[in-house]
Amino acid sequence: MLMYKHLTREQRYVIYLELQRKTTQEVIAQLIGVSKSTVCREIKRNSTANGKYVWCKAQDMTEHRKGRTPGNRAISPILRWRVEQLIKEEQWSPRQISGRLAKEGIRISHETIYAMIRHDESGVLANNCRHKMKYKRKSPHKHETKATNIKNRISIHDRPPQADGKRPGDWEMDLIVDKDNHAILTLVERSTNFLLMEKLQQGKKAKPLAKVVWRLLLPYKGKMLKNHYHRQRQ
Repeated sequence: MLMYKHLTREQRYVIYLELQRKTTQEVIAQLIGVSKSTVCREIKRNSTANGKYVWCKAQDMTEHRKGRTPGNRAISPILRWRVEQLIKEEQWSPRQISGRLAKEGIRISHETIYAMIRHDESGVLANNCRHKMKYKRKSPHKHETKATNIKNRISIHDRPPQADGKRPGDWEMDLIVDKDNHAILTLVERSTNFLLMEKLQQGKKAKPLAKVVWRLLLPYKGKMLKNHYHRQRQ
C-alpha cells in the first residue's frame, strides 16, 4: 500500500499538467508513484484561493509551511528552475516564457529573465537562448539600430518616460522571423505581460502585418491601448 509522502517539485509539475488534461486523480497517482489520497490531499492543501492548482505556487506554499521560504530574492528557486527548463529544453525566448507563465497566473517580466541569462556565469542559459547571447552584463548603453528600411522609424530609446511598463495600455510589438522568412507576431501589454500571438500567413510583409496588428488590438482600443513599439528580430 502506498503511504503519504512529501512530493517533489517535479511531481507537483506532473499533477499540474495532468489536471489541465482532465486526468483523474487515480491515474495521476499512478504516474507519480504515490497514493490517490496523497494527490487528493495535495490538491486540497495547495490550491489557490479560487480553487486552481498551480504547481509553483503549491511548492511555495509547502516551503512557507516548512519555514524555509527563500529570503529577499526576486525569483523563487522553483520559478527559477521552471524558467531554466524552458530555456534549456524548449529553447523558448524570455518573451515567450513571460507570456506563457502569465497565462498560468505567474508574473515575471522578460527583462528579469534576460537578467537571469546574463548573470549565469556557466553560459549554459545563453547557449540555449534562441539568440545565443554571448555577452556579459555591461553598463547601460544605447545602441542605435542600423536598420535603414523602416520609414520614419523611432528608436525604442525615445519612447516617453511614462511608458515604463507600469501603466496599463502600453503594448510592445515584436516579430519572430526564421531563416525561411516565416514570421510570428507577438503583442505584449507591458504592465501585465498579457500576450497576443499570431502566425503571419504572408510573412513580414508590411501591409498584411499592419492589418493583423489592427485586428488584434481593436478590442483594446481606448484606455487599454496607448502605444506600441515595433522591433524585428531574426
